[in-house]
Amino acid sequence: MSDNTAQIRDALDNPQPAPQLVQEGAMPDARSLERPPFPPGCPVKPLGIDSSILGSQTCFYLNSNGQPVGLEAGTKHGKNALIALFGAKSDWLEEHFPQWSAPKYEGRGKERRLVKRSEIIGFDQAEASRALIEECCRKGIFSAMGKLKGVGAHRINVSGLALHCGDKILTTDHRADGSIKKWTWIDPGVHCGSVYAAKEKVPRPIEHEVGNELVRELVKLLITWNWRRPLVDPRLLLGAIGASMLGGALGWRPNIWITGGRGTGKSTLNGKEGVLHQLFGEYLFRTGNASSAALRQTLLNSTVPVMIDELEAGEDNRKVREIVETARLSSSGEDMHRGGSDHQPTQFTIQSVFWFSSINIMMLKPQDRSRFAILELKPIEEGKAPPNLPSFNLPLIGRHIMRRMIDGWERLDAVKHKYHEALIAVGHDNRACDQFGTLLACAHILLDDGASEDGLPSDEDVALWADRCRPQRLKEVREADADHEQCLNHLLSTTVQARGGDEREEVASWIGDALAFATAPLLQQQEADVKSHSEKAADRLSSMGLKLVNAVYHDPVYDPSGTLKTAGRFGSSMLEADEPGFLAIANSHAQLEQIYNGSEWPKIWSSAVSRYPGAIEGVKVKFGKKSLTAVLVPLHHVLDDDELPAASRAAGFGEWQLELEKRQSESA
Repeated sequence: MSDNTAQIRDALDNPQPAPQLVQEGAMPDARSLERPPFPPGCPVKPLGIDSSILGSQTCFYLNSNGQPVGLEAGTKHGKNALIALFGAKSDWLEEHFPQWSAPKYEGRGKERRLVKRSEIIGFDQAEASRALIEECCRKGIFSAMGKLKGVGAHRINVSGLALHCGDKILTTDHRADGSIKKWTWIDPGVHCGSVYAAKEKVPRPIEHEVGNELVRELVKLLITWNWRRPLVDPRLLLGAIGASMLGGALGWRPNIWITGGRGTGKSTLNGKEGVLHQLFGEYLFRTGNASSAALRQTLLNSTVPVMIDELEAGEDNRKVREIVETARLSSSGEDMHRGGSDHQPTQFTIQSVFWFSSINIMMLKPQDRSRFAILELKPIEEGKAPPNLPSFNLPLIGRHIMRRMIDGWERLDAVKHKYHEALIAVGHDNRACDQFGTLLACAHILLDDGASEDGLPSDEDVALWADRCRPQRLKEVREADADHEQCLNHLLSTTVQARGGDEREEVASWIGDALAFATAPLLQQQEADVKSHSEKAADRLSSMGLKLVNAVYHDPVYDPSGTLKTAGRFGSSMLEADEPGFLAIANSHAQLEQIYNGSEWPKIWSSAVSRYPGAIEGVKVKFGKKSLTAVLVPLHHVLDDDELPAASRAAGFGEWQLELEKRQSESA
């Protein structure tokens, strides 16, 4: 065997590793490859990404104009979409993701030479979109719900404030102890975890601190109208103007309803070119005929005041009620959720002060009425000239008011708390204190010259205005019937007809006639003329699911060992004058369904009226020949005391109730 063969065999039996052709570290480990960082100074701000279970992945950005844009990751990051995203600043894409042309050569072999170097001819769409999508993923999950902030005021960091004026945001800069150090103007964008999208420019507050001189000039103008409450109404109106400037940042947004007929100057006050319109300018959403859905879709996340003209009641008030409900939710700033055509929910957070005006005010639910200050205008005195509005620089006054509210922001909560306590002391509930306390506090911020050491109103001023705003003096509070009262009044005021051709009568009138027959002496009951009317009233009530009864309490029954066999319960008997009377209202009845159809209480009237003090639920009552479950409402809630026998009056019912409680306690 030749030497060559032996060498080959030895090499195969003893293999050696291949030589390293490059130095160690010259080739990177694939596992350590990293994407380059996102270039700084991007005119577009990636916000994050949101994915759905159906496969949609949407990247969110603030475009070069500062407006939010959502682009689907798979199909919407094309070249034109990116150019629209960057706008006039699309050169940034070419600078950081250039697309190069191929160099040009002439000749071959040794004669080949470069005649045109490679140059930038645009941007690399694939690399640019990849970098943008990766940066959105790095930012994390982004949901627009609750994060987008529109034009208007917004509370930040518990005690801070951001006033979005469209193209700029005025915001608070805080010290370590949480107090406000200074106010700073910033560009639209991400601030304190929220996204402030750029919008059209709206009026800004005056750049420097201002006194209250122009505010006092406005007060002199407002008191020229003939108000139903000459002292209170202008003060509440001024407070509402101040509250409207910072509506979205307030803990409670008071709503205003200005009412008055022809010749009261209502249009001059809040018409298209009226006082309020000039004060707010473009810092206002005004409409004369908008649905609740249109309001939500137009406002989106804006908190500017909303003014709705001539919101008159009609035969069908469903549209009006929806708008009023929107205003009610706006007061407390509750979130509203609606489904979309793409089966994705949409969240609305309405936080605006609502201004309504009309000749007449529709019947409001108690929960709605308690959220309005109703300012009523009387006819202008004969011979009195209207105010000369051009002599007042109302747009400038509006900017002064905005500045006064901003400078008083840090003490506004404390001022409101002081009025809240005083209003509680004169008999208001907490909701009314929020409503009128906020209005009085904002009026103080606008008028106070800052002479007091702590910036709070004096005890004397607070007590004075609280007294002027006592519940007995405020129509919107005094006449705000509770829901159960409105429900029963709806029944009692319904007019019904016994037979075709008969005159229609209110249900309350039938109850009075039935009561007169039931409590009349036996001899009188036998008279024909009494039977012909009063006795038939009881039959008519029974056919409607109503009946006058006494409540009969059946004690619990125990066996000899003391074990409860039958719990105590209430029954009913025919009404007698020497026991407290009740109106039995069937829980379910065809005639009652007709009466309550179209109202707020269809099928739930019995639940509503059961909230009356002393009402008894779940009692079996015989209507005609059939027993139905009913709620018993004490008669002193149904008719006036002077229409009732002594035992059924409030005092007599109270004595009966005490005896009953004693009896129940003894039998327990």
